[in-house]
Amino acid sequence: MAVVTAPRLAGTANPMVRRWGGPVAAFLAFVVAWKLANRGGLTFGDTPTWIDAHIKPWFDQLYKWIVRNNTKNWLFTGFLTPISHALRWVVSGKNDNVGVLWVLHTLRWPGVLALVGVVGAKTGGRRAAIVGVLTLAGCGVLGFWDATMVSLALMVVSVAISVLIGVPVGIWAGLSDRAEKAIKGILDTAQVLPAYVYLLPAVVLFGIGNAGAVVATVIFAVAPAIRLTSLGIRNVPVVANEVGTAFGSTRLQLLKKVQLPMARRAMLLGLNQVIVMAFGILVLAAVVGAGGLGQAINEGLRKNDVGLTFVPGVCIVLAAIALDRITTGERKASSSSRFQTLLPSATHRLVTAVIAVLGVALIAKLVGASSFPKSWQIKTAKPVNSFVNWINNHIRKGVPLIGGTGTIDDVLVRDLLIPLRNTFQYVAWWLTVVIVAFIGWLSGGKKLALLCGFCMLGIVSLRMWDLAMDTLSQVLVAVLISVALAIPIGILAGRSNAVERALRPILDAAQVLPPFVYLVPVAFLFHVGPVPGVIASVIYALPPGIRLTSLGLREVSYATREAAISFGATPRQELFKVQLPLAFRSVMLGINQTILMVFSMVIISALIGAGGLGLQAVYGLTKKEIGTGVAGGMSIVLLAIVLDRLTQAWGSRSGVDPSRSV
Repeated sequence: MAVVTAPRLAGTANPMVRRWGGPVAAFLAFVVAWKLANRGGLTFGDTPTWIDAHIKPWFDQLYKWIVRNNTKNWLFTGFLTPISHALRWVVSGKNDNVGVLWVLHTLRWPGVLALVGVVGAKTGGRRAAIVGVLTLAGCGVLGFWDATMVSLALMVVSVAISVLIGVPVGIWAGLSDRAEKAIKGILDTAQVLPAYVYLLPAVVLFGIGNAGAVVATVIFAVAPAIRLTSLGIRNVPVVANEVGTAFGSTRLQLLKKVQLPMARRAMLLGLNQVIVMAFGILVLAAVVGAGGLGQAINEGLRKNDVGLTFVPGVCIVLAAIALDRITTGERKASSSSRFQTLLPSATHRLVTAVIAVLGVALIAKLVGASSFPKSWQIKTAKPVNSFVNWINNHIRKGVPLIGGTGTIDDVLVRDLLIPLRNTFQYVAWWLTVVIVAFIGWLSGGKKLALLCGFCMLGIVSLRMWDLAMDTLSQVLVAVLISVALAIPIGILAGRSNAVERALRPILDAAQVLPPFVYLVPVAFLFHVGPVPGVIASVIYALPPGIRLTSLGLREVSYATREAAISFGATPRQELFKVQLPLAFRSVMLGINQTILMVFSMVIISALIGAGGLGLQAVYGLTKKEIGTGVAGGMSIVLLAIVLDRLTQAWGSRSGVDPSRSV
């Protein structure tokens, strides 16, 4: 028996030794080496000067070369400059003629509202038309009609280009597995990149103004159009494809008559996400001269005037809702063929709609209704500032012994952010690299360890280590707070229909708001610094964590839960022993998305004093220190890749141990 059991014991131990022995030995060896080095006076704390990728001077020289040759080199004169001029012409026209903005100004505000109503009635019916007209009119009532038209022209062009690129590429990815794999890798990388990173190459290559803003917006917003179009094509039932093929349809006919109509809902959802993401970058686009509502928000922040900042932020939300409702509505066709015969033809209806819009615009011109009536406008800056002053006196300062938001600010900075940042910056850089690689090894094996290690070494070579550790401390605190809130709330929503119904409109509204809007109220509740950025990141990152946790619990089959209940499991045991383990993948996906959402706020938070890598990216663009901006942006990307890949590896593990069930 001894001969038989020995190999079995060895067989059970060997996998554990193979999995953990190497990483543990390497980690312990490095810790011992660090201790010996410190005892001998060799700290190795500072990053050595010879580890330098020389990114900053290289990109600075590249920028100078572009400035010297942007009117001479064929790359600009024959390719980039014509694209830049075409984008500027489409958005605002030459000398304010012919472009989308010129059309909006020519229609005047009554004609624009009529156009929104006609399009909304066509795509989504009466409700979509009313919502679109009222929300867009709200921008005029708040006193920002002209700025809204500038932003709307930029968004219309950006969304149109994103759809023109995203839909064909998404169809290609949906029909070809090879294309889907190649595109997925690109989109995964693009999702990790913060929005501000797109602005650097866009401005350098296409210049300051509408052209650079459109390019950056398209790069940022095109991903959901590709993903959801591909998803819609791939979700078409196999039976539908087989029936179409059996009736002799060619591949093109099958696509046009079967696949695209059945993928329409997914494609409309993709259009919705394109609009939301395009408006999300609107404020950042104003930094490179795009103007509009984003410029108004930036001016309010510079003047420390919350009224001038908050109101255009609300207008961004209203414009996003208007554009979303009139473009993604799905009007149900009447099933009565007799009623259909009473309706005019499609061409007749189109001509009637065009005549109606032009008629309204002509009447507006005749009566002199060029600008939105001032008598209809509501001055909200002073009331908002008065409300902010009340908040400062009653909420920020709080009451004795309890405190207010100022106390929260002090606790987060004193007890969390500063100790965590100092810890990351105190530990030797090379030991941090080893620890991260070690975690990668335990999480996903050698490939993930190498990826994590090389990403951290990349940050060292970019000469951004201390700033990266500062940013990492802010990100981790924001993620921890977000997860601590999202998982319990998600559990409540997943186990209670009433809670889920109550949270749905709140989460929907939170997803529509552009990221920058969160900073407006938070920045004036807390002291300038990293805390407003952390709080805004938490608010922005909560919805996906809550939704995916709730979704994971609700997807657990009722038969499994019923079996646990029949064996006498209490509600608490059912939650922790059945639902949460089976929902593990969905919960980890929520944490992964939370991390990505927090990283997308890093650079935006830098505009209100958060510092770190985000400030370097902003400084590089605004001060024309392109090398510094690129180094900061690349460091953010490398940090995001590490946390993204680690959480993906954790999420890929099943929450249930099969051996224990056996």
